Amino acid sequence: MLLGVVWMIFSGRLVPRSHLEDVRADRDARIAEAQKDAEEWHALYVSECESHGVTRRAYAEEQRAALLASTEGAQIAGALLTEIRNRQIEAS
Repeated sequence: MLLGVVWMIFSGRLVPRSHLEDVRADRDARIAEAQKDAEEWHALYVSECESHGVTRRAYAEEQRAALLASTEGAQIAGALLTEIRNRQIEAS
């Protein structure tokens, strides 16, 4: 039995409690660090999504303003053409 215990120690299957506690502490520290990183990345993702939404709304507003200007220009051009046509009819 003693040979079995010695063989398990040398093969790495049986380790001292202090070593096991060190390994567990290291594992817990890595898990905590990974959770902290995940929270930071999530916060960055949420921030990026909000920024993208602001950019998307600003672009939509810019397109809306361009379309309104274009529509207004078309209405003015139509009114001018109508006025020119009316004056040509009156002149004839």
